[in-house]
Amino acid sequence: MKRIEICGNIASGKTTLCGQLARKGFFPVLENFQENPFLQKFYDNPSLFSFETEISFLLLHYNAIKVNQGNCFSVYDFSLFQDIAYADVNLEGNRHRIFSELINELHNEISFPSKVIHLICPENKLIKRIKARERDVEKAITIDYLKEINKAIQFRIDEINDKIPIIRINSYKINFVENLNNLDLNDISI
Repeated sequence: MKRIEICGNIASGKTTLCGQLARKGFFPVLENFQENPFLQKFYDNPSLFSFETEISFLLLHYNAIKVNQGNCFSVYDFSLFQDIAYADVNLEGNRHRIFSELINELHNEISFPSKVIHLICPENKLIKRIKARERDVEKAITIDYLKEINKAIQFRIDEINDKIPIIRINSYKINFVENLNNLDLNDISI
């Protein structure tokens, strides 16, 4: 199995890019964030519900990768590296340690992806996109939170830079919804 994971902040264009890559012959695997029963609780009270929210996303993502291992040339609109970045921001102490141990175990089983696409987008653009899509669950997201997530994702991407090919795309310059012509999808191959 060869897989590409798309890693980026909230509203960076992960799902849209995944859909476009599906048009190029990749098998798309989309995150269904609504399956996480703790997400609304997390946004209502992050400190109280962060652990179960992060663990749930990790297990949902792990399960999607495991279930789709037979599909060659698959592209995921999420990344386990993104999951650990969110844990870096939202978890502390033993809870972060437990999460880190679990993600290491899962990577031992399913291995690293063939490539990671890192979508880079400034927080002011992300917040505009979040507001434009009008999801109730996302109303509590702040620009400061987005800054922390961007910083954590960049740290995790830098950490794997010499282990996995990374494709960096400035998704603020290329809005996948409005202007796909500016992106050469032929450069993204396994």
